[in-house]
Amino acid sequence: MKAILDLTGQLSQVLKQFDGIYSCKLEETDGLTVESYMTELGVPRFVTNSGVKKGYTPGLINAAWNDNMLLKSSEGKVMGNCIYKNVAAKYMREENGGEKAYRVFASEEAALSAEGKAITRYQLVQVGTTKWNVRTILKGLLQSKHHDKESEKAEESEKSWAAIEECWIVVNEGKERKAVKVSKDRVAF
Repeated sequence: MKAILDLTGQLSQVLKQFDGIYSCKLEETDGLTVESYMTELGVPRFVTNSGVKKGYTPGLINAAWNDNMLLKSSEGKVMGNCIYKNVAAKYMREENGGEKAYRVFASEEAALSAEGKAITRYQLVQVGTTKWNVRTILKGLLQSKHHDKESEKAEESEKSWAAIEECWIVVNEGKERKAVKVSKDRVAF
């Protein structure tokens, strides 16, 4: 099962989902089709030497992807794509002969409160080679089109993380939940 999911999660395979829907009109638009929407995002359909329109290719997707969101080799070859997303802060703690990941909070109160929000940071994350789907493609293309706004949001998130002075995790000791202060240096995203 995993092998099939890995094969179908590759970018070239996911792009085949667009076959047959290029001319479908999108709801709540003024006649916008899938093809015209993709063209607005910078992705035209592949055209053969004889002028026949084919589908989308990874190369066409990468051409529309913002350069700051691409991982490239020293020769300029695209080695991976990134998207912006919220990444949870994690603290690794040795427990029962292994390591356990804990969510991290900015205060003792947040850690113990049911409404307390764990720390996250908005940042670029590489899309795994077998983790593609249409949503990820569209999200990356939209973020590429609005890269200035997305990078500003990531910078603000980085500043918010830098301003956090304390980090807390919640540990269960028997039936009791206890907040424990941890070192910010050991928090990872």
